[in-house]
Amino acid sequence: MEKLTLSRGFTPKLEGMPDLSVIRLPSPQTIGISAQDIPYIRPKLLVKEDQEVQTGTPVFTDKRDNTIQYVSPATGRIKEIRFGARRRLLEIVVDPAKTDAFVPFDPVPADRLRDMPKADLTRHLKQGGLWQALRQFPAGDTADPDHIPAIIIVSLNGNDLFSPHPALVVRDQVEAFETGLTFLERFSHRIVVTARKSSLAALEKIPEVRNRITHVTEDTYPAWNPGAVLYRLKQDPSENSSWSISLPHLLMIGNFLITGTYPVERMVTLTQSGDSRPHLLTRQGAPIKRLAGHMNKDSIITTGQFNGRQLAQENHLGFFEDTVNILRAENNEEMFGFALPGLDKTSVSSTFLSSLFKGPARVDGTLHGELRACINCSYCERICPNGMMPSFIMKALLSEEIEEALSLGLLDCCQCGLCSFTCPSKIELAKLLSDGIESYHKDKA
Repeated sequence: MEKLTLSRGFTPKLEGMPDLSVIRLPSPQTIGISAQDIPYIRPKLLVKEDQEVQTGTPVFTDKRDNTIQYVSPATGRIKEIRFGARRRLLEIVVDPAKTDAFVPFDPVPADRLRDMPKADLTRHLKQGGLWQALRQFPAGDTADPDHIPAIIIVSLNGNDLFSPHPALVVRDQVEAFETGLTFLERFSHRIVVTARKSSLAALEKIPEVRNRITHVTEDTYPAWNPGAVLYRLKQDPSENSSWSISLPHLLMIGNFLITGTYPVERMVTLTQSGDSRPHLLTRQGAPIKRLAGHMNKDSIITTGQFNGRQLAQENHLGFFEDTVNILRAENNEEMFGFALPGLDKTSVSSTFLSSLFKGPARVDGTLHGELRACINCSYCERICPNGMMPSFIMKALLSEEIEEALSLGLLDCCQCGLCSFTCPSKIELAKLLSDGIESYHKDKA
């Protein structure tokens, strides 16, 4: 195994780390298929309300490539189709039946997987609703099947600090793990499998997984992010358009190829300050309200501490989401807050005394200030894992100088969200950079 070091980044000590026990939740009363967590998609609806669907039935597709199917993870009746502004599809809610009826697909055994034409294999995954699990750099869009990636990065650890522990996710799915890697080997000669240092001990107890890990990253966030990994590995411009895939999606592909049915189980973590909970085994598209249980109506729900999507209680988990963070929304002003020692607050700088202690700190939804002008403090530059200067890129984007933003490394952004977290002026740098990448990608396409 090769070790990947990270000279920058930040890992706060946060409350709410889930324990390593696993409980299975009862079947939820509703299942949702979200279109909000899928980057760049232009969804085209394929179903209508009150229509009966099976597990694996296509419910919407991407107008840019209508061969890519997004399928229902449940059997039942379409209860509601939710739209946003300009009738943009938000999510489809299914009232699930007591038993599943699966849309059948042909299983692909290992010997056939190695010989099957790539075009047929790609078509099989697109029809099965799983091709979109493969993402292509630099924009993170759905992988182009006509492109041969120099590297495919498999991240065993999830996007969030509190993502499910990979050893718990993979321990009963070793065959699917190996099948998924065999599938990836059909598309690239270099498969990079990364694991966090803190996860390595548990993963090494599974020989089939241990023998496949190629790189170990530090625990400093976001060292295991595929974008941060690629930044340290790439040596040629051709590697800028490599692919990545998460462990849960790799296992879904493996199970789909083995069984010929769409896999619906998903391991999820739910975290909240002052509350430690087990890993939750539930169904893809589970409702947030069912996962979270009782919580304050003013709580902020996200799918990532630094770069997640903000959810409402009536929303459902998306295809790319396996972490739910509940943050307290403390909107009351603190009297003399500037003079308080901040023993229970987290900070990149030494502003609070919590920086001197090793204990976990709590996180809430308070901005602790208001939006101000950039003061060129260079905090975002010092924390960026890919050595970028987010404040300069931000100014270039606001001035519509896209070429200058690109020359400053816009496309190297791994969208970890640390620049927004550390900004004392409360500027949403991560969103501005993400919007810049999206705008450039759409114009280029």
